Amino acid sequence: MTVVARASAAKAGQRRSRAQLTETEKIKVWVRAGGVCALCHGYMLEGTLTGAPLSLGELAHIVGQQANAASPRGLDPLPRDKRDRAENVVLACPSCHAQIDKQAVAGILDVARLTQLKAEHEQRIRHLVTLPADRRTLVLRLLAKVRGNPVEVTRDTAAATVTADGRFPWFDLDRDRSGVEVDLRTLPGEQAADEDTSAAVDYYAMARSAIDEALDARLHDAVKDGPVRHISVFAFARLPLLVYLGSKLEDNVGVEVYQRHRQTQTWQWDSDAPSHDITLSQTGLLTSSPEALLVCNVSGTVDPTELSPALQALPRLTIAPTVLPTPDMLRSRACLQAFTAAAREANALLDAHKNVRRLHLVGALPPAAAVELGRLHDPHIHPALVVYSRRDDRSYRPALEIA
Repeated sequence: MTVVARASAAKAGQRRSRAQLTETEKIKVWVRAGGVCALCHGYMLEGTLTGAPLSLGELAHIVGQQANAASPRGLDPLPRDKRDRAENVVLACPSCHAQIDKQAVAGILDVARLTQLKAEHEQRIRHLVTLPADRRTLVLRLLAKVRGNPVEVTRDTAAATVTADGRFPWFDLDRDRSGVEVDLRTLPGEQAADEDTSAAVDYYAMARSAIDEALDARLHDAVKDGPVRHISVFAFARLPLLVYLGSKLEDNVGVEVYQRHRQTQTWQWDSDAPSHDITLSQTGLLTSSPEALLVCNVSGTVDPTELSPALQALPRLTIAPTVLPTPDMLRSRACLQAFTAAAREANALLDAHKNVRRLHLVGALPPAAAVELGRLHDPHIHPALVVYSRRDDRSYRPALEIA
């Protein structure tokens, strides 16, 4: 027998002697992973091109089957009889399987890290599938630039945030399972939106149309037909668009609004963050004018001298914390609830004075508070809401009207 023949025979014998996972162990891996790649979280039972049923998952060993350097992570001291158990195998897509077995990621995705990723993924799957059906929430994302700067909230970030709150994310309104996503980042004119030009008018008009299209065509029908009973909102955009988004959310469905916090760089509400009282004050008589001004000093303070003389002359309602406002003021749900309570009080005052037909809104508001303010506005009851944006020259201009 030649050298080549002996080598081929040896390799063939090695392949025949390599143990295989039993069907029971294979089922354990698939069930615990929920049919989802534990690394990139891709769905492993459906083709991405056609949507047809297709098994894409591969069973990747954390510690290689063979106790040698040629087998990925094979020199780990894990006993040979434990290497073909479900605890040592992770469900992965072909791409992730190839990557973790390449030397390019050696030292990064080692045994400890892969074991951790597998455990975290399987715990998350178990948590989700055991939640009651009424804990499902549709994820709604509004993504835009603010003065040229975008903030990204990925599908995975949103999913992890709502999962930590005891709900499971639902993205199935569309074929690509992105939930309801309104992406304004490519709209032209955003950096000119503070200017008194046609470009600013066009930007807000296009943004409103995009929000209308997404919510009117997809979300409202889903709420009306029954599959959506709760919505989790992740929004980053200019203040007028956040208020407008909130005004489009219906009252007959539960809503949880999240925002990205500067201190923690996460979207999760911090139950340990300090709570602050937020109150409403009034200057001038609402009975004296058909128009009024609402000033919200929550993440900053509006300088009254920067307002036009016409706005300064109006009776004024002011919502502000009892401490100095800061950009990261609203870090807890309790603070957001304090803000909404003050906003409801303002609406009650306006309801009592039917002569007020237009309410001008200027303010420094965190995203979640802006969305909630829009949600509280009922166009059938409350005055038309004129929302202002702050220019670079520190003046304020009307951006859009909700009527």
